[in-house]
Amino acid sequence: MHRVRFQKGDDVWEMEVPEGTSLLEAARDCDAPVQTLCNGVGTCIQCRVKVVDGFEALSPPEALEKDRLGNIFHITRERMGCQAQVCGDVTIEVLEVRLPARKKGRFSKRPRRN
Repeated sequence: MHRVRFQKGDDVWEMEVPEGTSLLEAARDCDAPVQTLCNGVGTCIQCRVKVVDGFEALSPPEALEKDRLGNIFHITRERMGCQAQVCGDVTIEVLEVRLPARKKGRFSKRPRRN
């Protein structure tokens, strides 16, 4: 079992999880506010978190996560909660959700041309 600690401001959620548990699963189990729109399949990146301590205690990023977050995760220390699996004790900062920019659809109001 490995200890996972989530923090957001002054709030803290902690629990022990078996090896191989994703950070998203751990967050759900202890009610930490890690969000998801895709239910953990890796398409929305809403479950993005920052590793405060124990970066090496997570599974290495695979192609999907590298594609979504880019290769700078070593600098930003950000991981996708649905993809990162626990291999040791970690401390995670819960980040604010970044919503995608709204695109104007084909039905948006535009000036008419005469």
